[in-house]
Amino acid sequence: MWTSLEPAAISVDPGSVARVRLRVRNTGDTVEEYRLRPAGGAAGWTRVEPDVLRLYPGAEGTAQVEFAPPRTPDAKAGPTPFGIRVEPAEHPEIRDVVEGQVTVGTFTELRCELVPLTVRGRRRAKASAAVDNLGNTPLTVSLSGRENGDALTVEPEPTSVQVAPGRAGFVDLSIRPAAVSWVGDVHKHPFTVSVSRAGVPDSTELHGTYLQPSVFPRWVMVVGSLLLAAALAFVVLWINNEPKVTSSAREKASQSHKLPAKEEKPSSPAPPPPPEKKPEEKPEEKPEEPPADDGGGEPEGPPQQTIRSDANGGWYLQANQGGQEDGTQIGQSAMWTDGQFGRNQWWTIHHYAEDNSIALEPGSAPGSVAQLKPGTNEVELMKADPEQLGSGQLPPHQKWRLVDAGNGRSRIVNLSNDECLTDMQNDKGAVSFKCADGPFDRQDWKIADGQ
Repeated sequence: MWTSLEPAAISVDPGSVARVRLRVRNTGDTVEEYRLRPAGGAAGWTRVEPDVLRLYPGAEGTAQVEFAPPRTPDAKAGPTPFGIRVEPAEHPEIRDVVEGQVTVGTFTELRCELVPLTVRGRRRAKASAAVDNLGNTPLTVSLSGRENGDALTVEPEPTSVQVAPGRAGFVDLSIRPAAVSWVGDVHKHPFTVSVSRAGVPDSTELHGTYLQPSVFPRWVMVVGSLLLAAALAFVVLWINNEPKVTSSAREKASQSHKLPAKEEKPSSPAPPPPPEKKPEEKPEEKPEEPPADDGGGEPEGPPQQTIRSDANGGWYLQANQGGQEDGTQIGQSAMWTDGQFGRNQWWTIHHYAEDNSIALEPGSAPGSVAQLKPGTNEVELMKADPEQLGSGQLPPHQKWRLVDAGNGRSRIVNLSNDECLTDMQNDKGAVSFKCADGPFDRQDWKIADGQ
């Protein structure tokens, strides 16, 4: 058997197609069938056409080897060795592997997001910038904050980060106002974070809003002024109309010691009243005993629990406003509402041992589950088939997996895209995002039996 690859090295860009020619000659004396199979790191996006050559003795056949790397982080940039395994059906002991090299071109694609878009605090607030590398080569990005005048200071930590292909990097942002607002309403301060890629002059800008509430709201000052005025008016009236207290104890005492003018004889005692007849005693009635419990009551359902993130004191996962309709956003709230919106912050967690997965059913919408909206990374409410909810045969975008994050926390990973449920720190809606390397408080959740 004789083989040849023409050419032995080739270059191709992600999303494009490149081809080389494989020649095989039957040097034996019998008819032989050769099976052609790709091997190596490029086998996932390599195709051989045809993949079987049937040759007579001394005959030669040709096959096309086609390389089509996807425009995803899976096709890493740079040279990648490949091989075509040639296996004779009649004489497998003389099989051969034809080796070559394909060089994949580079492409860059960056997605940035501010988490959350709106932050709140009197003296300072925290946010994060998420940088997702969708290209096939490592990227180094730098971040800088731009304030609205002198009202804010935005400091990223660290100021630059390197993100591997297909991974996400997170940069913490510290936002501080220039001065504390003591009296008044909530002040809005817009701010901007610029994300620059090394070697690229243009930058991506992320816009957010910082809400600064006053230490004393305006209504507190109004109520305090009214109470102070009322107290002053009461003191003035008390001083001008001080009540006079006089005692009549001496007069009462003199009246109580006066002797009667004439001694009166005591009157004869009245005859005793006739004896009363006792009513006939009735037999004591026994109280009726309550009927015994026959065990026919309704069984208690599975327990409901709360799900809180590890960021900024722990925000509660909830079905927004207690919604029950399909498409209701699953969001977060810093406030504990208990049953105000139909127990929308309580969750029934269904565990399925077959594939070690769970389903999340909100207390405000029995029979519905939290799912990943198809084609997006948004989490919404959707009614589930009761039989599938009980058996665990739900589609992957309606199922999640709990991954231990240490310190009593868990990460909630969707089965359809292997992304982690991420706390956006607002009531707009929760999302899934690529799981961060190491601890990250917005993706670490605590599941508890109460507040």
